[in-house]
Amino acid sequence: MIMRLVKYYAWFILAIVLLIVFNVLGRYFFDLRFDFAVDVSWQLYGMLIMLGASYSLAKGTHIRTDIYWKRFSDRTKSLIDLGGYCLFFPTFGILTYLAAVDMWKSILIDERSSATMSQLVIWPLKIGITLGLFLLLYQGIVEVRKLWLRL
Repeated sequence: MIMRLVKYYAWFILAIVLLIVFNVLGRYFFDLRFDFAVDVSWQLYGMLIMLGASYSLAKGTHIRTDIYWKRFSDRTKSLIDLGGYCLFFPTFGILTYLAAVDMWKSILIDERSSATMSQLVIWPLKIGITLGLFLLLYQGIVEVRKLWLRL
């Protein structure tokens, strides 16, 4: 499921780059300000980070201390990872719950940004963050299943 979403992931990066380029060119060469570009770019950047976290976990590109890691046996590595997931699930479970509650409140009140004069809605960002957290928890379950089967 996560791998299918990766195709659309690159469009977030392209959108951020184009928004920033148009904003800079408009400001410096044409004396035009695009306040919406500032709001939308940081919202897309937030979603990019959250959606990329589950992909990073799926590909195993997260940070490790490889100096010590390569010396351990596969069983020891699996046990260390399982211990890490014992801390991961309660923490990210609570964070996901809080994000979902905040997202729902944001949708109900039609929350808007106060960072710029355009005052764009914030709830799409909160939906993206909550979706990213759900995908991260889902990928964590997949990883624990892999570790369990390896043991």
